[in-house]
Amino acid sequence: MDIYCGDLSAELIGKEVTLNGWCRYIRDHGGKLFVDLADRTGIAQIVFDGNLLEQAKALGREYVIRVEGSVRERDKETVDKENPTGKFEVNAENLITINKADTPPFEITDEKGKFLAAEDLRLKYRYLDLRRTEMINNIIFRDKVTKVSRQFFWDNGFLELETPTLVKDTYETGARPFIVPSRTKKESFYSLPQSPQIYKQLIMVAGLDKYFQVARAFRDEDQREDRQPEFTQLDLEVSFRDENYIMRLIESLIEKILKSVMNEEIKLPLKRLQYREGINRYGSDKPDLRYDYEIVDITNAMKKSDYNTIKRVLESGGKVKAISFSADYGKSERITKDFMLSVIEIAKTNGLKGLTWLFVENGKLKSVPEAIASSLSKAENDILSSLKSKDGDVIIFAADLDETLLLQALGKIRKIIGDKIGKFNTKFSFLWVVDFPMFEVDSITKKLRPSHNPFTAPFTEDLALLEKEPEKVRGRQFDLVLNGNEVGGGAVRINNADLQLKVLKMIGMPEEEALDTFGFLINALKFGAPEDIGFAVGLDRFVAVLREKQSIRDFILFPKTKSFDSPIDGSPSKIDDKRLLEDYKLKRAE
Repeated sequence: MDIYCGDLSAELIGKEVTLNGWCRYIRDHGGKLFVDLADRTGIAQIVFDGNLLEQAKALGREYVIRVEGSVRERDKETVDKENPTGKFEVNAENLITINKADTPPFEITDEKGKFLAAEDLRLKYRYLDLRRTEMINNIIFRDKVTKVSRQFFWDNGFLELETPTLVKDTYETGARPFIVPSRTKKESFYSLPQSPQIYKQLIMVAGLDKYFQVARAFRDEDQREDRQPEFTQLDLEVSFRDENYIMRLIESLIEKILKSVMNEEIKLPLKRLQYREGINRYGSDKPDLRYDYEIVDITNAMKKSDYNTIKRVLESGGKVKAISFSADYGKSERITKDFMLSVIEIAKTNGLKGLTWLFVENGKLKSVPEAIASSLSKAENDILSSLKSKDGDVIIFAADLDETLLLQALGKIRKIIGDKIGKFNTKFSFLWVVDFPMFEVDSITKKLRPSHNPFTAPFTEDLALLEKEPEKVRGRQFDLVLNGNEVGGGAVRINNADLQLKVLKMIGMPEEEALDTFGFLINALKFGAPEDIGFAVGLDRFVAVLREKQSIRDFILFPKTKSFDSPIDGSPSKIDDKRLLEDYKLKRAE
């Protein structure tokens, strides 16, 4: 019978089997030759001796072979406890070499302590990197999550529909489109979709009230760590529903995924956190709540201190914020003076001119140098009380005239410290962040821009603020956060043509440009557009965070590098094909 390498089990002992795979490791023991045969399910030990021995000695690493033989138990002293099939082996009776292989440019291994080749090299030979068990498991995990998600939406009455890939270039926040020239319409272009946003709204206008799609999206963003120019969204849109419906739906989906794919439980409903509360308490609109470490305003306490640097900031109307965290200072090898000095440098790179740290010993504030703690003696009790600090705790505090900068910088420091200490109170911290401002003010141009996208509806009670105080308008939008990562976002859509045009004009688009760019959506909204609400999960990041991995590239078959290059095929590359050059009237590559 044909089986996979990972299928070896006690039930197959004594039976004839056929396996196909790659020769991962080869060990010649003189009268016997052992091959670890690998496929996507695992590794099986094959034993060659007798008439097959000489033929087997010609095998090399990553040769593709077919083996026929009988399954038997290994001797007790040779059992491989690290391998799920390590109690069994196949005694080869027939060997066919399907294909030879050149020596791989790096060792294909998952063994702990083994050297792992540089990522760029592994991306260039991604088809080899994908043979590693770790990578196979990542891809299989992603597949399981996708299957469960599809079935969940089908079970809840959703239609799986496809939106176009070649679309009109439309406005998006913070990213540029990828442009595709048209061969038949000269000097005209398509754009690759940055999301299915507008088209799924049109689907709602059409009356197909429950849509979902595993959708490809394309964004030519500035190069940042762990971003990809093409990525996958688990995308949906529904009519005649509100935020609570979508949140309950996504919560049920998460519960289903965790239970069926990971055998993990989750407590529902998920915590909801207002945007402003998240910024004030954690310095972030996507806080990691696996640890506490809240930001506390100690401005009033600090007014009693003799710390001159702080006093000058307070006299100018600034604020003082602090974080206290349990660190067992003086006992822990992770939180040291050198580490805290590195945190101060990080604070500087985030705009804070000064960050001070102290530790608590015998109920008193201590510092290096001692002068800092001495200058805080009059405020000591109030500081300790405000922060609820105890012996062994470390306190960091900073002051600034710009409260927003202060909170954001401390939020980043909070994450660095939380990740360093790792005293998590839960494995998965999901939460909803709600009540975002509809608009942000650009720090340079001072113009309004949408905090999410320009199709988000304002709260009805905030409509009166649109004209004179738009920065106070709340958008009906919400984010799903997992362990400090935004993994999804949704919003109620504007379904009124006049309001949609007004919002576009408010963010700086002249009416003519708005109608030229979004006229097809605005016109559609005039023909009986329902109330609708949408949501999208960033599938690549979602599965990476669930697997507690740092990079989304480990869950994409053929990802780009950090600079958006594709090592496997050398793209982007110049075009030098005569037919293409003539069809598109392009210049020949230099």
